[in-house]
Amino acid sequence: MIEQFPFKDILLVCDMDGTLLDSNKQISRENREALEYFVEKGGRFTIATGRMELGIVQYMPQLPINAPAILYNGSLIYDFQKKETLWCRLLSSDVRSVLIHLMERFPQMGVEVFYGGQMYLLKENDKTDMHRKRANFSPRRASIEEIPDGWNKAILAWEHEKLKEVEKYILENVIDAASPFYTVFSEPVFLEILSKEASKGIALKELIRILGISHSKVIAVGDNLNDIDMINAADIGIAVDNAHEELKKVADYCFPHNDNHAISKIVEWLDKKSEGSMV
Repeated sequence: MIEQFPFKDILLVCDMDGTLLDSNKQISRENREALEYFVEKGGRFTIATGRMELGIVQYMPQLPINAPAILYNGSLIYDFQKKETLWCRLLSSDVRSVLIHLMERFPQMGVEVFYGGQMYLLKENDKTDMHRKRANFSPRRASIEEIPDGWNKAILAWEHEKLKEVEKYILENVIDAASPFYTVFSEPVFLEILSKEASKGIALKELIRILGISHSKVIAVGDNLNDIDMINAADIGIAVDNAHEELKKVADYCFPHNDNHAISKIVEWLDKKSEGSMV
């Protein structure tokens, strides 16, 4: 007898940029229909992204999200259905002096701060301009003194090679074992600063607790360095073919490129596995 709900209690968690979205920042028909089928057959689906709430709104009509989402690269778990924050881990105020120092040391670097559901621009360059256009909303221009404490994250935006120099400088001169924050690349041109208590992996473990599901029922999909601990936190970790090589090394499986409807291929694979043991 064929199981009517083969994906019951399975949680599928997908990164957005570079994973669920194609290179044009679109959700393909194949991926959308596959996710609708997954949810219809009992699965739980959500996203884990560096984006904030406003960065998700344009996609919500196309996404059958039925579990709380992980936003800001793991500093927030948000229930879109209830419009409620379930968990958050924010940057300490110590990060202010760090950003002031970095802006003086690297004056051409773009700097974005995320607070209260809004992006604030401290320093602009071509990478922050690209980010603004892609996100499809207008950030607020502000000085660092104008933004209240309680930031979700900060982003340093610049060419990748220059950001590698910034990262090296931070590790050698700014961050030590006692620092309450860390840095991670979410994209080659974005180096993010997050609380040490916030990451996609930490948030996924908290989401598992909130939902009261078994760890063995969790599948995570990603493409970049900020997805590594999420991949490790899931029972099955999947990389897309365009993923960073370091992520591929820790993933259990590698599926097609994000431009080749990778999520639909994953759902198809899970469907075939449902005849036997799922995970």
